[in-house]
Amino acid sequence: MNSEKKESRILHWFKENFTTKTIAINAIIAALYAVVTYLCGPLAYEFAQFRISEILNLMVFFNPTYTLGLTIGCFLGNILSTAGAYDMIFGTLATLISCLIVVGISKVFKNLFVSGLIPCLVNAIIVPFVIYLGAMNTSDPINLQTMYWIMFGWVFLGEFVCIMCIGYPVFLIITKKSKICTKGLEFNRNLDFKW
Repeated sequence: MNSEKKESRILHWFKENFTTKTIAINAIIAALYAVVTYLCGPLAYEFAQFRISEILNLMVFFNPTYTLGLTIGCFLGNILSTAGAYDMIFGTLATLISCLIVVGISKVFKNLFVSGLIPCLVNAIIVPFVIYLGAMNTSDPINLQTMYWIMFGWVFLGEFVCIMCIGYPVFLIITKKSKICTKGLEFNRNLDFKW
């Protein structure tokens, strides 16, 4: 009986949160993330991880269901990665972890700036391992012990520039100045966020 009640609660949550429109927006987010990542070319896959598509990570602050679209988009974007399957697995996992932490943290701290730092940190921690694993079988392997903090810094910088310097002002303007955009994007929480 308890299992059925729990199952129906989960099913109810999915029915309530994953409407046809939300599923369509998730598909658009996934496609947009992948295409913009491809357009960034080598910058999206090297030390700096300069991915304009990472701006979309801020969307989960306003609607947690967009975690699905971002995770799928990251997986698709990582198909062309120089780290190959490692980036498809662990890079995608970094995005999923970032999104889940942002969803959890944004319930307590309604601060877009703090939430924007989460993907910067998570990717800076995980991506150096991905780069190391990808370079392990090449003619120019990387020494992880000497290079980790350098790669950490470059990945954090790339993420920070994309998410905080470009994305943060964009979402600040969208949410504070355009009710049409927030309604169309189904931003349904944290609209009263702090800077």
